[in-house]
Amino acid sequence: MIPKYLLTFGCLILWLLTFSIGAFIDTNPLRAELNQAFNLSSFLLVVSAWIPTNLGILSILAGLSGALCRSLLRSLEVGIEQVRPAKEGSRVIGGGIAGLMFYLSLMAGAFLLMDDPFETTTKQQYFRIAGVVSFMAFLAGFRPDLLRRVLDKIPGF
Repeated sequence: MIPKYLLTFGCLILWLLTFSIGAFIDTNPLRAELNQAFNLSSFLLVVSAWIPTNLGILSILAGLSGALCRSLLRSLEVGIEQVRPAKEGSRVIGGGIAGLMFYLSLMAGAFLLMDDPFETTTKQQYFRIAGVVSFMAFLAGFRPDLLRRVLDKIPGF
């Protein structure tokens, strides 16, 4: 039981770190530097901080966090002896995949509506986008049926 708590806590800490990297690191100079000469550390920083890839990482972590939190609550409700580890493991992986799927649908919509949606993004826009994407990805991992009901209320989705 303790490893699941640690895994959940670690996933939430990684989400906070990834969110902070996306909020406070300006990748424009790093991307310009990478156009001139490749540097592995700059590349990894751009991958983790550039808004489109950062949102993807946040979505996966939020989906995993939702599934892990649901797994913890389920083990508290029915008892640890009732929980089948193989089924819980697949639900956790499914939460991460659900978060990724929500991210991919967001990216498809963003690029359909605008030519270059992330060229001039402000910190306020990043906070709103990251918050909504993470919340929806968390819901996708925690209660996929609840996410379906929320999406059914959006016209045309």
